[in-house]
Amino acid sequence: MTRICTMLILSLALFSSCSLSKDKGPCDGIICDNGPLTFYFKLVDPDTGHDLVYGDHATIPLDSVRNHAMDTLLRVRQIIDPARKRAYMIFMMTGGPQSLRIGTPGKAIQYKVDVKTKSAGCCGELVSNVLLNDNPAPIIKDSTGVYLIPCKL
Repeated sequence: MTRICTMLILSLALFSSCSLSKDKGPCDGIICDNGPLTFYFKLVDPDTGHDLVYGDHATIPLDSVRNHAMDTLLRVRQIIDPARKRAYMIFMMTGGPQSLRIGTPGKAIQYKVDVKTKSAGCCGELVSNVLLNDNPAPIIKDSTGVYLIPCKL
């Protein structure tokens, strides 16, 4: 009986010491194991909404869309979904200043897209702001969650 009482007292002491402190935030102690934010997007004509990289109205070559991070320009990845007859690009946001640069290979950059993020929950990130050549742009998604970036070259 003494052992049971001792165990009960120790259990109550441990349980009461584990209560949340008012100084701790809801995300304290949570370890996040997530990679970079994946930004799915299409470059569309602001007047017609037509895709400017894929399809009948394409005027921008995929090779001219680059991820600019620090001093490096990398090609963006693409996803082609023939079953749904659609395609879109992927921009992996790995932290730090980076943007999309759209132009003709070997020539000066003609268009810049900056994507800003904000924290969401304990481990998530959401797109909070899109700047086109340093001007705010509306954040528009299609029904599949792909961002539609208005682009007028």
